Amino acid sequence: MIQYIKPSGSSKAIRQFCTATYGLLVGACCLFSSIDTFAQTAPKDASQQQQLVPLKSFQGYYQLPNKVAFIAFEEQDNNLYATQLWDQKKRYRLVRKDDTHFESKNEGYSIEFLKNSSGDFSQTKILGRIICERVPFDPNKIASLTTSQLKQLAGTYLKVNDYNFKIQIDPSSTGLTLTQLWDNITILFTPRSEFFFLNDDGTFPLTFSVANGKIEQMQCFENDVWIKTDQ
Repeated sequence: MIQYIKPSGSSKAIRQFCTATYGLLVGACCLFSSIDTFAQTAPKDASQQQQLVPLKSFQGYYQLPNKVAFIAFEEQDNNLYATQLWDQKKRYRLVRKDDTHFESKNEGYSIEFLKNSSGDFSQTKILGRIICERVPFDPNKIASLTTSQLKQLAGTYLKVNDYNFKIQIDPSSTGLTLTQLWDNITILFTPRSEFFFLNDDGTFPLTFSVANGKIEQMQCFENDVWIKTDQ
């Protein structure tokens, strides 16, 4: 839910949600921040090496469930590196255990890469339970969108299960302006992709969903969903 809401019965639940979201981010952060070094192990023989999935297949950006934190995986000199894009952007080298499983050298934390139905690596699982989704954009870079792309996102959005809360989305010169209609607080967002935006300090994510060629809903953080109206 929106972190700028004034205290109320509804905002108490919102704060609890945001606390849970922050807890997930901290938990994932602990996974990497506690690791000093990682090492890449070589396969035992040449035939095994030929059968392994190339490390480049895992490269890319992966989004944590809270939508605001990302991990980047990069192949370099036959090693796979993980960079957490928060907390000083620490970078670590990974130990390969088998084709798709990696672990931290000292702590033994697990990282597994998962395929989708098309056979492409689309997710990574951290600690055996936290699923991170691979995204086709660099969350550090502001994307360039056309006026029509921004206008398709504009409109009024109602909070699921509580239509007393409304948000107005309008295009701006740099991206989008979000206005909370219950208190008129405005927040500016810049695009990282056509349907994903972050506020100025990168702590507030907006994700838009499309159905049948139209914007259907907006999601803030992990579970805070707003339905687009025809108003």
